[in-house]
Amino acid sequence: MDFTSSSLAPSGHASIIKFEGGVKTGILGRISPSPLSEWHAFGIISDGKSEHMMLAGAVGDFTKSLVSNPPSHLWVRQVHFAGLPYLTNMYDRVLLVATGSGICVFLSFLLQPSRANVCQMCPQMSVDAAKTFGAEVVIVTSNPEGSRDVVNKCKASGMAAFGPIWDS
Repeated sequence: MDFTSSSLAPSGHASIIKFEGGVKTGILGRISPSPLSEWHAFGIISDGKSEHMMLAGAVGDFTKSLVSNPPSHLWVRQVHFAGLPYLTNMYDRVLLVATGSGICVFLSFLLQPSRANVCQMCPQMSVDAAKTFGAEVVIVTSNPEGSRDVVNKCKASGMAAFGPIWDS
């Protein structure tokens, strides 16, 4: 465990936490205000080379505090883990569907090359867009209802889809 000192709240809605070193596409990281308190997982946005960052939307108590009172340091777990977006590396053609803070989870795909040919669309068009694009799979990160709706619509049409059961 280590800590970082680069946290910025550019608006009243989000905080950007920056770190040194690039990471692979689809990786998640965990941060905490104290090594003995609760750890919070966020998608990592990286250039794959010199830096990576987390974009935290002000939703819960912890993320709201990152915006209203940016900390001078945060504890960081050095071991990152594969998140839902990491599945993208297992396919050739993928449709990504994201809403709200789920958009942050997929941002690294805009900065780094991925093995898959990736297309991004809104949930209402996901089944038709996936078929038109020739996607092998749809990967969605949204609120619980949005994720469930997209996965169920894809399943009903015979399309493979992954989405979190519950997304904080």
